[in-house]
Amino acid sequence: MKSILVCTNHRANPNQPSCAARGALELKERLTDAVNATGLAIGVKEIQCLGECDAGPNLRLIPGGTSFQHVDATKIPLILKAAKSFLKD
Repeated sequence: MKSILVCTNHRANPNQPSCAARGALELKERLTDAVNATGLAIGVKEIQCLGECDAGPNLRLIPGGTSFQHVDATKIPLILKAAKSFLKD
């Protein structure tokens, strides 16, 4: 199944950046609500790390889809638009 992966990595050291410390858990909840509200047939899943901690929160459409960095709630419409196109492929 095609999915949106949301990095929810949280580093114990506050001097090291992490997606969770930048709001990724709340973002995942809001994105899940938006996906459900639009009826898109795509899952929203957590992943421990996408390897781009300095640019977080990070998301990726899988398999083989677009990556998004520095994501906040204002980017959810853009992500949903990309997900709709991704589902057509």
